[in-house]
Amino acid sequence: MEILYVSRLCSEKCLVGLLRDQPVKPPLQEQKFHGLLARGLASFAKGVTALSVLPHRPGTSGFPSMASESEQGITYRYLSLRMIPGLSHGIVFAWSFMSCLRWSLAQRAHPGFIVCDVLDLSVSAGALMASKLAGIPAIAIVTDIPDYLHDYIGGGDSAFSRLLIRAYRGLSTFFMERYDGYILLTEAMNALVNPQGHPHLVMEGMVDAGMGEVANSMDGKFPEQVILYAGALYRKYGVGSLLDAFLDVSRESARLWLYGSGELEQMIKDYEARDPRIKYWGVRPNPEVVSAEVRATLLVNPRPSGEAFTRFSFPSKNMEYMASGTPVLTTLLPGMPEEYLDHVYTFPDESVEGMASTLNRLLDRPREELHLRGQGAKTFVLTRKSNLIQAGRIHTFLRETGARRS
Repeated sequence: MEILYVSRLCSEKCLVGLLRDQPVKPPLQEQKFHGLLARGLASFAKGVTALSVLPHRPGTSGFPSMASESEQGITYRYLSLRMIPGLSHGIVFAWSFMSCLRWSLAQRAHPGFIVCDVLDLSVSAGALMASKLAGIPAIAIVTDIPDYLHDYIGGGDSAFSRLLIRAYRGLSTFFMERYDGYILLTEAMNALVNPQGHPHLVMEGMVDAGMGEVANSMDGKFPEQVILYAGALYRKYGVGSLLDAFLDVSRESARLWLYGSGELEQMIKDYEARDPRIKYWGVRPNPEVVSAEVRATLLVNPRPSGEAFTRFSFPSKNMEYMASGTPVLTTLLPGMPEEYLDHVYTFPDESVEGMASTLNRLLDRPREELHLRGQGAKTFVLTRKSNLIQAGRIHTFLRETGARRS
């Protein structure tokens, strides 16, 4: 089985260069998710080709360029796009269509599948159209619902921005409903994105199987009690509430470290100046973030559980947190299956006062108790949710979906 993986995934070598040199940084959670899945699929499939669009550099113009490379069993084919106002999305669509059609026609002699990140509309729409023309099954990976995506990250206040968002939602819904199968984060997504009842698989996320080789010991912890958050820095993710709650954490040895980017960057810097226990690290390479997670005291996800979109999401950061072996404190998200609750701590009260109370209570617990909870979570996700296990499930799903079409 050959798989064409259509997204914005780039190799680890390419990612390091983009983080170092590119003003527009690739979203790290997106890179982490698709990188783990693609590498997992490469262990089962005959071949995996990643078709990817690299971020453009603001203020540059000129003709697009193409490149390719191979890493860890995956062949990467890139389109490097300069900003061409009014034409960029069309260029991506045309490049994706032609590249996928060429790949699809080469698969006529043996089974092949196109797997698409449907949230990247330009590149996935081109791939879907090519799959229909060539008769190759196309499978959608749905990690968010377009109708909610811009609501909770902020989509702009101008009339033009609102028009673009409506157009994006409409086109996303049109194309999303036309795939041959779906890989979803939660069961609640299925009714929204799969009205025709095509085959679907629920896979709330995955962790790197290689984390089993990364030791997490009490001797290796930071001397301070580090509470760490890594992810998108948006108010609707609860980051503002976390900052306010930390100000009421009484321990002088406590620290709040934040990694990532988003609308609250300046606010975090203001809090950093206000309380020296707070530290903003910005966007850092994933290995550096994981190393800090392993050495931290507590990993926190303050995403409010009452938001409508939480029924359709399972934050990948929770799984990365658990794989580190450091205990996780999270809100009780509706999309989180009950099997996780024995392995994490939760906020019983998501108000600022309630969050501060929970943080103080956990920091008062013995180090040994926290360590055992973190180790139990690590064992759970590595034995049940690793990228190899989840990729194996998807490989079986693809074969069964293909058999139904025959």
